[in-house]
Amino acid sequence: MNEREIGRIKKKFILVSTLAFFGVMLMMGGFIYLFSNLTQRNEVRRIMEFITDNDGELPDIRKLSEQTGQEYTDIYDMDNKHTEDVPDGGQDQHDGSGDSDESMAWKLQNLFGVGDLFGNSPDYLYTTRFFSVLFNKEGELEEVKLTHIAMLNEETAVRYAKVALHKFFKFGNFGRYYYYVADRPDDAGTIVIYLDRSTQIATIDRVVFASLSLMGIGTILAFCIMRVLSQGVVRSEVKNAERQKQFITNASHELKTPLAVIRANTEMQEMVGGATEWTESTLKQVDRLNGLIANLVMISRAQENDTGEIKDMDIAAIVRETAQTFTVVAESDNKHFHTEIPDTLMHRCNEGGLRQLLSLLIDNAVKYCDEGGQIGVSLTTAGRGGRWALLQISNDYKDGENTDYNRFFERFYRSDESHNSKGGYGIGLSVVAELVKNMRGTIDAGWKDGRIIFTVKL
Repeated sequence: MNEREIGRIKKKFILVSTLAFFGVMLMMGGFIYLFSNLTQRNEVRRIMEFITDNDGELPDIRKLSEQTGQEYTDIYDMDNKHTEDVPDGGQDQHDGSGDSDESMAWKLQNLFGVGDLFGNSPDYLYTTRFFSVLFNKEGELEEVKLTHIAMLNEETAVRYAKVALHKFFKFGNFGRYYYYVADRPDDAGTIVIYLDRSTQIATIDRVVFASLSLMGIGTILAFCIMRVLSQGVVRSEVKNAERQKQFITNASHELKTPLAVIRANTEMQEMVGGATEWTESTLKQVDRLNGLIANLVMISRAQENDTGEIKDMDIAAIVRETAQTFTVVAESDNKHFHTEIPDTLMHRCNEGGLRQLLSLLIDNAVKYCDEGGQIGVSLTTAGRGGRWALLQISNDYKDGENTDYNRFFERFYRSDESHNSKGGYGIGLSVVAELVKNMRGTIDAGWKDGRIIFTVKL
């Protein structure tokens, strides 16, 4: 993993973390909004049911208690009851735990919009803004009650009521009002109630706006914090990647000296005592180790950030020139070379990287092509306006039908034992994958009709 890939992973981590944080914040904000809306709707419905039970009116709880003989207790008196009984400079004569429990229960009911929300306080007469329209059994208008609202006349109230009567749902919101359609007590007809909740709606809107603002600010702060902290997190990985590249470079230099000594001693032994199968085997293994070291160094360089200058160039000329260098090699091995390359194709690319990946892919095609088979190199454009340069290198390979081509670009991977006889190391295609990645392209391998095809999009 090179520094560029680590940087890409860091950016992806920051993006995913920021989106996750924003998603959690959005979910929490949505829950707050949903909870507020459901609580308000529940509260509104209970208020309207109370108004319906009183045939479109809100009775004074004190007068109602006198008429019914039921004891009236103001919730505010209940909150302060135990303090009123305290003598000056003295202590409360009772713990007031029962009153506190009742007060707490009322507060919880008020929070969740359940229970008797206003029946214990006469102030609801001055804080509840509504109007009601009453219809008799025949559907005829009977009465319009506007005593708790000042901004509407009877004509407008009746028009609103008729709109509510024609709605599918008997309870819902209409602008800044909530409407409720129900049967009147004693089956006297139908009642339509509109409750003004503009203050509560505005409060919820302010809460939503504040939540969204805090989510936006929090997301920006989280992004900045994660960006700063990620520098320290990936710093060790960057150092490890640098150490790995440095190790490969140092090891290659350290191994070259003993290999050179082994080769020199073996050649001297051949000069003195003549070549034997043992000396030939030793020289072959030395050559193989030298080739392996060269490929490891090539991988290390391919993973480096600096891929050279990327500029507009005629890539058709580069592909044609590179392919021609392998024509003689292929024909000497009884293999046929075929190219489909346009005269000119301008494209932004890195010349050194392109020549290297072409050499590796064509060399791979020549090496593993069937005896007497065809090797093909083609170059075209793809995408809107020729955005992509499409390079295909193919060769006959009759035994490749059941091969896992997704693993071809893994380092040291070999699809079968026959590859070992070709003298390869299983590294070349992994180097190609690194080169293509550095040039912001893609590479795929596949098999069709007896041919293996490598497709590069740049």
